[in-house]
Amino acid sequence: MPGICGIVQRDFGQPQLIESMANSIKHEDWHLTDLWVSSFCGMARVHLGIFNPEPQPIFNEDKSLCIFMDGKIYGYEKERKELQRQGYKFSVDNDPEFCLHLYEEVGKNFVKQLNGTFTIAIIDLKQQKLVIMNDRYGLRPLYYAVEDNRLLIASEVKAILGVKPKRKLNDEAIADFLTFGEILEDKTFFTGIKVLPSASILEYIDGKIHIEQYWDFEYEAATDTSEEEFVEQLVQTLSRAVKRRLVGNYRYGVHLSGGLDSRSIVAAMGEAAPQVIAFTLGVKDCDEVKIARLVTEKSNMNHQIVELNPDELPSYAEDAVWLSDGMGYIGVTFLPPTHEEYRKHVDILLQGLAGDALLGGTFLNAPLMEAKSEDELIQALYHKMALFSEDTRLKLFQRDYFMKVKAMPMSSLRSGVQRAKGEPLVNRGVYFLLQNHVRRATMMGSIIARNKVEEAYPTYDNDFIDLIQQIPPQLRLNHYIYRKFLRELSPELAKIPYQATGVTADSPLALWKVGAYYLDGKARLKELLRSLSGGKILIPDRHGHANLAEWLSVNENWRGLVGNLLDERALSREYLNIDYAKRLMVEHGKLLPPQRMLKAKRFIVDYSRQLLYLATFELFLRLFVKNQLAIAGE
Repeated sequence: MPGICGIVQRDFGQPQLIESMANSIKHEDWHLTDLWVSSFCGMARVHLGIFNPEPQPIFNEDKSLCIFMDGKIYGYEKERKELQRQGYKFSVDNDPEFCLHLYEEVGKNFVKQLNGTFTIAIIDLKQQKLVIMNDRYGLRPLYYAVEDNRLLIASEVKAILGVKPKRKLNDEAIADFLTFGEILEDKTFFTGIKVLPSASILEYIDGKIHIEQYWDFEYEAATDTSEEEFVEQLVQTLSRAVKRRLVGNYRYGVHLSGGLDSRSIVAAMGEAAPQVIAFTLGVKDCDEVKIARLVTEKSNMNHQIVELNPDELPSYAEDAVWLSDGMGYIGVTFLPPTHEEYRKHVDILLQGLAGDALLGGTFLNAPLMEAKSEDELIQALYHKMALFSEDTRLKLFQRDYFMKVKAMPMSSLRSGVQRAKGEPLVNRGVYFLLQNHVRRATMMGSIIARNKVEEAYPTYDNDFIDLIQQIPPQLRLNHYIYRKFLRELSPELAKIPYQATGVTADSPLALWKVGAYYLDGKARLKELLRSLSGGKILIPDRHGHANLAEWLSVNENWRGLVGNLLDERALSREYLNIDYAKRLMVEHGKLLPPQRMLKAKRFIVDYSRQLLYLATFELFLRLFVKNQLAIAGE
């Protein structure tokens, strides 16, 4: 992902290191680079030429301060005019110059006023100090390492590895990834390299680092607000959030699925919708595309469909792993080719990021809602997140390594929950999932995508988030208030089927459940026919945009990708029992024993997520560990 990178140390005299760091996060020939070196630091920005395209750094009037920034700020027109009245001059007149002058006026806490997604680096040339800020939600990751009396920062881990390779792998991160499919809290795969926590101010001076948090998620129900008032406020705040993100001379698009989040974004556009291109990706004739087409017809939008070809997607596996520093996974290999297509038409893609998790209650299952103690909450989160149970991990890991890391995943989970805030207890669970699953896993897709186009997230607008935190969990559960909100936002779009249930989005919950059972029954029948016929009767699943479980069962390219990664040559055999991983591959797609069918959601064995994460880890080792000297440029 393009972004910023830098080194801060006394008597800095290695400009070639900054250039090397910048080159390591420049993944396209057309990416643009800004470089700058002083006596105590070097900084660079790699960008798409979309948000704040003017060269950086930008200096204040007396050249005592300068700023690098990646990202976008929204809705600061009044504050900018006030700064002008106080005598500040705007020669560039963009987001970073506004931030620099606001820093001059009120100090580092100016960041509390910002609404957007960003990473900001302010260099104080007189004090030889660096101040780093990121947005409330950490949606533009920044990694850092402090060593040898210097600070290294970069928007990708590989840029830091380029300065000092041959780092030891972090066993806690490996244990997290292979247990949950994501790395928890601020860890990366490498010891000594961390991700800056969301809503942070990092100050570095005289070899010392200080990090403070300026904001945090904290759900607190507003008991004096009615459901109708919440709905009205949700409509108003999301509409304002979308309007803020449609300002400027850009080509706009929206990623439109068959779900509710992107549909809400379209509804909130109002009369602006016809000027925005809607993109939907999926296999040919899938329900996702059909539902999205109904939304665009009602909204009078230009609809572009990007068809996925399962045979071609495995060739992008390395891209997905490389661009995400190994923290994404190869199930999102469709992102590089689809976003290359998007780039031909748009500059900025609006995304309904995690709207269903924030407002729709998709994180709120029964065990989380019913947890009465912290221990019960931790257990509920563990069962919700775990790819592999402890018994399965005993078979999966090499025994010595299993004994070494056995307690680490639960320790990471417990540590994260203890830091979580919110009442009642279930809100602490939501907090944990937003700060970990969304920030450290879901966002990996956007990190890959932002190599092609910029993204904007109306659902992560400050006003919208502040409002959602006041809504009690009982109203968020099962999309209760979400359905009311969508009906108020757009009655027409609420009458279009919801992809997850097959019935209209405004239908009562009981009909949603009937629809979900029907769709599940169809999927089971297809699986049963395929299994009983030995694969001769194959009715492709065209419900969602992709079916990785099916592809991993019947597509030679996908089976070849995973099979070739999890074989006797695997670097991961140092950690994993490769024979057990291969056994999972053999069993995947087979018919379950009759006694297990009644309790299972499907009729066939589905190890697709487990296998894809294991293959991702193997590919990470090949790209980042085996080839570390290549990363270092030696």
